[in-house]
This record gives sequence, C-alpha cells and structure tokens, in this order.
Amino acid sequence: MTIFAGLFCRHAGARVGDSTCDALRRSLSRDTRDAVSEFRDARVFLAKVDIGVYSEPAFLVRPGGSVSLLAGEPLLPTGDSHLARSRSADLALLHDSWDRSDWSPLAGARGVFCAVHYHPDASRLTLITDKLGVRPLYYWIGDDHVIFATALRVLEGLADLPKQMDLRAVTEAACFGFPLGDRTPYQGVRALRAAEIVEVSGAGVGRPQYWRWDDIPPASRPQQELLQEAYDRFTAAVACRQHGDRTTTAFLSGGLDSRCVVAALRAQSAEAHTFNFALPGTQDRILGARFANAVGARHHQATLRAHIELRFSALLAEALSTPEHKLTPPPERPRVVWSGDGGSVGVGHVYLTRAMVDQLRAGHRDDAIAAFLDRQKASVLRKLLRPEIAAALADVPRRGIREELDDLRCADPGRSLHLFLLLNDQRRHLAGHFEDIDLHRLEFTLPFFDSDFQQTMLSVPIDLCLYHEFYVKWLGLFPAAVTSVPWQSYPGHVPCPLPIPPGLHYQWQAAPVRAWHGPRKRALLRRAAEMLEAQSFPRDLLSKSVLRVAGWIYRTGLRDYGYVIRHASLYYTYWERSAGRWVVPGAASAPPPPPSPDATTGRHRDALAR
Repeated sequence: MTIFAGLFCRHAGARVGDSTCDALRRSLSRDTRDAVSEFRDARVFLAKVDIGVYSEPAFLVRPGGSVSLLAGEPLLPTGDSHLARSRSADLALLHDSWDRSDWSPLAGARGVFCAVHYHPDASRLTLITDKLGVRPLYYWIGDDHVIFATALRVLEGLADLPKQMDLRAVTEAACFGFPLGDRTPYQGVRALRAAEIVEVSGAGVGRPQYWRWDDIPPASRPQQELLQEAYDRFTAAVACRQHGDRTTTAFLSGGLDSRCVVAALRAQSAEAHTFNFALPGTQDRILGARFANAVGARHHQATLRAHIELRFSALLAEALSTPEHKLTPPPERPRVVWSGDGGSVGVGHVYLTRAMVDQLRAGHRDDAIAAFLDRQKASVLRKLLRPEIAAALADVPRRGIREELDDLRCADPGRSLHLFLLLNDQRRHLAGHFEDIDLHRLEFTLPFFDSDFQQTMLSVPIDLCLYHEFYVKWLGLFPAAVTSVPWQSYPGHVPCPLPIPPGLHYQWQAAPVRAWHGPRKRALLRRAAEMLEAQSFPRDLLSKSVLRVAGWIYRTGLRDYGYVIRHASLYYTYWERSAGRWVVPGAASAPPPPPSPDATTGRHRDALAR
C-alpha cells in the first residue's frame, strides 16, 4: 500500500457520512489509473491506493472486523539482520498484537512506515508511524470525527474539514523549510511525531510514544568497535531492504551518502542503475560519474531543470520515462529507488558546531540556539509582515527549538540539537516526496534511516561525529572503490584527502549555476507578479509594497531577494487555501482588521532588512 486515508466516528451511534467518504475517495490519488480499495462499517471508512511497488497490498481484515492498513515497510526482527519478512507477514504480526493493545513489537521495527488499525469491538482507532516519523501521517480530531491521511493534500481537499492557517507553523516552514513538532500549516491538523501512537476511543485520545531516541546513552567502547558496528548495521540495513533484488536503481551524487548506498549494493552483487542530476562542470556531476565507473555501476546523467522547488522524485520519474534512460537489465522492482537521504545529518552531523555542543553542555541553551539560527540564517522577515504580526512572530524560530529541546532528556546535553534535527528536519525531509507519490510513483529505499543503524550512531559520542570526522573514518571499512575516487565535502568539515580534479566547481557555487538560476529567477518573478496582481491579497498579513519592491530589486539584479518572494509565496499559498482565515500564535480569535491600504515607499533597502 502506498497512500491511505479514512474517517472514524468517535461516538457510538454515529455513522460515517457518504459525502466525506466520497471526497476522501476522490482525493486519494490524482492518477486516474489508480483503483481505490475500501473498508467501511457504521463507524469507520478506510480507503487505500497502491502504485504497484510491492507485490502485496498490506491491507488486512480479520473475520472479527478488525482492520489494519500499512504504508512502507516495518521490517520487524527475523533473527537475521540481513533478512526481512514480507510486508504482509509483518502486518499480520503487528495486527494481532494491536488487537490486544500490545504495542511492544513496534520497538523492534527498523523500517520507514505508517499504519492505521481499527478495532470495532473496542471502538478504537489507532494511528502509528515509524521510529523517526519519516513516513508522514496527518490527522484532524473534531468533536465527532477523526479524519486522517498519508498526504496533507487529501485533508486540504475536504470541504467538511475546517481550515485555518497556523501562522506559527507557516513561519517555521519559512524559516526552516518545515514546521516543528507536530504542527502543520493548518490549525488543528497534526502530523504524527516520531514513534507516536495516536489512539482514539470512547475514553478519549492518547498519544504515547513506543520509542525514545534520547534514552540511548553515549557508548564507552573503543571507537574502532563503534565504527565496525555502524558498518555492520548499515550493510545489514541495505541487505534486508534488498529482498533478493539483483538489479535496482539508485541516486548517485558526488558526495558520500549515495556513494555508501551504491557501494553496499554492489558489495552484495547487485547491478545498480545510478542517476545523477548535477550541473555540468561540478564536483557533484564529475565525481559521481567517476565513482560509478570505479564501482561498476550503470550510470545515467540526467538533466536538472530549474524550478522554485527541487523535487528529485519528479526529475527521476521523468528521466525513467524516456528512451534515453531505458534500464537494461531492468530492475525486478522498477519503482524502487535507493537514496542516501539521512546520511549527512545522521552520520555527518551537519549544521552543528563544537561551540554549540559546548554551550549545550554548559547549560547555555539559548546561546546554542542563537548560534544555530544564525548559522542557518533562519529568521522572520519582519519587514515583509504587518508590524503587529511581525511582533507576534519574531520569536517563533527560537521558541520552537526551545520547546523541542524541552522535550528531550539526553544523557549528554550536547547531543540535544542533533536529536532536534533528526526529529524535525530529517522527519520532514521527505514530506514532499510522499505528498506527490501518486504522481511520480516511486518508493525510496532509505538505509540511513534504518532504526538499528541510527541507534548505533546515536550511541557514538557526539565529539567523535562532528564535521564528518566519524564518517570519514567509517569509509575505511567499505570496499576500496569508495575511497579511490575523490568526493565533494562540506565546507569546514573534514576535507577529502584525495585531490579534487582542477576546474571543478563546488555544488551550488558553480558558474553553471548562474545559467540554472535564470529560469528559477523567472519562475519566482512570475510568482511575485501573480500575488501582486491577484484580486485578493492578504493585506492584513503581508506588506504588498515590500513584496513589490523586493520583486523590482530582484529583477534588476541589485540584490538577491528571491527569498523574500519565497517567504511571501508560502504565506500567500496557505492564506489562500484557508480562505483567508488564520490565527496568530497564542490567539484564538480571528485576525485583526485590515490596516489602511499600502503606501509605496522608495526606501527599499531599509524596508527589506531582516
């Protein structure tokens, strides 16, 4: 199963309505080829779509009427870490335990998945996600009903579900690229947290967690033992997800994460069709191709098209549909793609510095948060917002991180910002991929998100991990091809010990990027024009004059104010989808009355200051 959604009546005697069921059914997939499978009784409606990646549907109905639906792979223990059961076998084991309200088998799951379980006799609906929450599951709980879906767009399309923009969540998305915690852009619509169980019954709503990553203490074993354990668990993570495939497809950049995935596949004698989308003349492109040659992969160089948002799922799906990239021999599972997502944060510990770790250990948490925000250039664009709105939102980034850290109880406080990134940045990292899975129709296989592997990584003292130090030593355990070709390293991190061929540009800082930015810039300017020329504009939220001036300066090339347009577009999008309804953090009332119409100003540089 790939996508599912449903509706549950909270109270006895209530019945699911036809109109909401019809709306869920219509919204589930935008591909007219997809057939919807359903289960319905008086109190619940469950619907699912499969895109045909797996050979089994993972939709289980027991004779007594209890039902479970699964998306992704739980990968329960089998006694051999290199082997996995089928999804249907895992689901049968989980379903029987869930019928007994026994959640303990989830503690052994190592995969990326989400699920729903319905028990009619207990009048209970349960929503479950994986240990990191990578596979999204969204839900809304009203007085009478619970509505849920694996894609936010499904809930967006329901007229019966009240939608009010959560300004705090959208501001976090503007600053970080994702909302924090369980927030979504809509007030009252939640995303399951890592290892969270949302249980709804006549007794109320429970939200326990079956796993806590902050319970893992730092290991005191020698570093070489930890390196070997990390390598063994990573290769097992690849092997158990391979399911006997002899040919497969994988991303391959000029960096380390996808390189390690492809190397592990080739070490297990799998043919690998590798794809790279980097620009000409970049380290990412040339070093990726050289490693593919060294490891014996069948390499494909595809085209990176400019857009406001990069969606590699869509780029790969498009490439796979062309004769130029016909895969020979064909993979056994042509819609399964291996990805290195999760490596840079989970192993490389990017975004962190030794100073931040020291500040956290010294109890100077606010200083560490400030340093992190400054390094990420994450701040509220106050001049873009109306003054009273800017004042209410100014502290949102700091407050959000602080609240997330409040929920952690790490044995080493210096680990807490890294856990914040795993449970927020990495948890949301693939939300866009799963949101559009009905269109690109690709499933990612993600060994870096393997829970057993991450458990090992979180036991490694963080001082050994910063700046890719542990990562680079870990490479020495891989086949020799991994370190025989230079790789693209992060600025300020452990450099590649091999010389980079002359004339190659660093990714995103290359001269060819300017040519790629041209179409991207035009797309942003078109978006700015659409907002400015629209009949309705959120004047009580955004400054139209600031957006207009930002667009003019960006068009002339005086300054790169594309980020101003992107922030404005995010607010505008959810304002429009919420029919102009929104709530300020800490307020439950309607937005304030609109101020007087905008006045154009020529003081553009001061007006656009952050």
